Formats: sequence, structure tokens, C-alpha cells
Amino acid sequence: MSLAGVVLAAGRSARMGSPKALLDFLGLPFVVRILEALEALEVKTRVVVLGPDAPRIQPAIAGHDCIIVENPEPETGPIASLRVALHGLQPLRPRGILVWPVDLPHVRVSTVERVMEAHRRTAAPVVVPTFAERHGHPVIWGSTLFGELLESPVATREGARAVLHAHERELVGIPVDDPAVVDQVNTPEDYERLVREWNRDIY
Repeated sequence: MSLAGVVLAAGRSARMGSPKALLDFLGLPFVVRILEALEALEVKTRVVVLGPDAPRIQPAIAGHDCIIVENPEPETGPIASLRVALHGLQPLRPRGILVWPVDLPHVRVSTVERVMEAHRRTAAPVVVPTFAERHGHPVIWGSTLFGELLESPVATREGARAVLHAHERELVGIPVDDPAVVDQVNTPEDYERLVREWNRDIY
């Protein structure tokens, strides 16, 4: 099968004080905005990784066709969520996964299209959008790296970035003019800034 989309939404959102997946962005919760973007991109298999806030988030995504998996150990970081998603996808054998953190609902669909097109064109094991020479998200991991993501002891300690660094020479970086790919929305102040900037652009 083609790419599967993975939405990482298992974090405790401790600094935000409430689940980031349910914050409003242009009239929809973050997680729903990303799921709709994946639908628009025709990514037909979509996985949402939830954590301790699963009972609060599940009703928001009930009307969307997606696989829900839960990470029982979100404190171990995103690599644990990625591994839970990969285990959930094993019977389907996607050729790659598009990994989209839930706190980046404002990444443009056109940006993700560019990353997906680069993956189709190059078949690189990892494709990353870049802004101001910084690696960003969403990232596409090819199936050739699934085993390493699942089993690497270094990734267990340091996260998926360890696998990325190990394959730096094979990495394809796609420069984009979308600063959202390197944004971080972790605190109420970050969220207020995001809303303020988008309201300014719209009005």
C-alpha cells in the first residue's frame, strides 16, 4: 500500500495545561484539522496515537475514518508513540509513514504535498521539510527504516532523530517557505501567538 499518516497525539500536554489535540484552530480541534488535511491529501490509512487523554480526544475524532492506538508510556517520548503506530500498521505494510505531530495543524497542505512528491520521486528512506536550514515536520519515513525505528537501542534512548542522523547521507531535505514546519506550540503563550498570527493573516 501507499503512505500511511500517523498523527502523534499521546503527549501529556503538561506545559499547555490541556490536551493540545483539542485546541481550536480555525474552528476545528488540532487533531481534526490534521486528519482532514490527510484526507485532502488522499492519505487513506490514518493512525492517531493517543495517550492519557484518550477518553477526552476520542469523541472529537469519532466521525473520522482512522485507526486509534494508545501509547501507555508517553513519558518515554515520541519514539514510543511511533513504535505503537508501526505495530498497529504491521498487517498493512505501508511503503512509508507520514508522521505529523498534533501541535502542527498549521503546516500548509501544499507543504506536505511537496514532501510527499519528493518521497514518490526519490524513494528516499527519509524525507524532511526544512526551513531556515532546520529540519522540521511532518517527516516521511520509508519502510526500509521501520525495523530500525522499532528496535534501535539508540532510538530508544535518543528518539527517532538518532535514526535520522544515522541516515543523514540518504536523507532528502525539502526547503519550504512554511515556518510552521519548525514551529513549537507547547505553552498557552505559543498557542496565543499562533491564533494571533493566523487571525492577522486572515483579517
